[in-house]
Amino acid sequence: MKRYFFGNSPRAVATFVCYVVNGSEQRARELLEHELERSRFDRRDRDLATELVYGALRRRGTLDHLLARVSSLPLRKIQPRVLEILRIGAYQLLFLDKVPASAAVNEAVTIAKRVAPPKGAGFVNGCLRTLARAVEARGGEPGSDPRRAVPVGAGSWCVLNRPLLPSPGASPAKYLAAAYSHPEWLVQRWLARFGEAKTYELCEHDNTHSGIVLRVNRLRTTRDDLMAEVIRSGRWARPIGAEHVLVDQGGALAELAALRDGLCTVQGLAASAAAPLLDPQPGERVLDVCSAPGSKACQMAELAAGHAEIIALDLSPKRLKRVAENVRRLGARTVWPVAGDGCSCAALFRADFDAALVDAPCSNTGVLSRRVESRWRLTPERIRELAGLQQRLLASAASVVRPGGRLVYSTCSLEPEENEQVIESLCAEQADWKVVSSRCILPSETNDDGGYVALLQRAGRSSTGG
Repeated sequence: MKRYFFGNSPRAVATFVCYVVNGSEQRARELLEHELERSRFDRRDRDLATELVYGALRRRGTLDHLLARVSSLPLRKIQPRVLEILRIGAYQLLFLDKVPASAAVNEAVTIAKRVAPPKGAGFVNGCLRTLARAVEARGGEPGSDPRRAVPVGAGSWCVLNRPLLPSPGASPAKYLAAAYSHPEWLVQRWLARFGEAKTYELCEHDNTHSGIVLRVNRLRTTRDDLMAEVIRSGRWARPIGAEHVLVDQGGALAELAALRDGLCTVQGLAASAAAPLLDPQPGERVLDVCSAPGSKACQMAELAAGHAEIIALDLSPKRLKRVAENVRRLGARTVWPVAGDGCSCAALFRADFDAALVDAPCSNTGVLSRRVESRWRLTPERIRELAGLQQRLLASAASVVRPGGRLVYSTCSLEPEENEQVIESLCAEQADWKVVSSRCILPSETNDDGGYVALLQRAGRSSTGG
């Protein structure tokens, strides 16, 4: 894709990041951190750029629905760089009640003059001023007509002067897709599986700004000492669960001394559930398939008090460098990074592992709040493709676990094709594997991330881990 210079302001940097993320496979967090490091913004400007990027990507569906109602052109005919300017401007008008409408519009026009084609700045000005006039109140009660109330979060609404959203009575899926910014096909799946109330909860959670969750490194500190260290560094923090600390999203992660010094790692509550379920024991040999960036491998080393051999297998040598970096940073000396295809474990290893963990690539539907770009890249076809890969990975890992050994399968997906059906496929093909326990974790249960974990055991002599 062609790159453009949008400018040096926080709004311009945010527009550039969203333009690249929406037009490529690049992750928002990585690109944003790179741009913020280059920008030398102060804390206030960093926070604004961060809010705009994460907010505009999460709320893209709502922004596009409302922009389509005020634009003289169909959105598909608007050049991507111009559409991104409109999205960033519209996000401020609808969701940031402390930003004056004039500031949002004027800055958008300034950016458009730099990168838009002739008449582009006038088009941006007209669209955003029309949308600004449609905003009747921000932060108030929703009123009696849900078609006029855009949910902002935490019981707050942006009330419009006329109905611009679909009617929830006529089509709950269309309303949720537009008002809560999710692909309509995904909303329809969730409505059929979870019902209307749970689907509302899921969609609402996916648009929250919860911060960053850190898991304590038990080899080096405690949760309470970690929280105290984070607060001393000038960040807001509070405990969330027995081994996790929630910190504010502002500021670069690289600047957090506790993270740099190996006192913790970035890992959510649901993502942290797989390793304890496997319960690695001192003296065991454990395989971690699709290991990068190594958070679960290092967690397993911690759980075994540094006395289990953990083989961290990943296909990408580049990503294995991150595993090695995390191993050094966290002091997990019994984790050994190995490059190889997780679908070919039998060609790489003997069948003598006491346990294996497969944290498979997935659709990320349990972590859409954090993976803000993922919902717009996902398709039903992609879920089917992932399910095939997941089945191959699980069967491959199962082939190198000894009789009586254990196998944990985990994803950060909520979709049955990627979870229960993958487990059922393995057990149907290999009768010596039985499910011990399984659980789909909804984000609303953890107030953090969601996902799926299952523990299986192979028939034969008892595992030392129980």
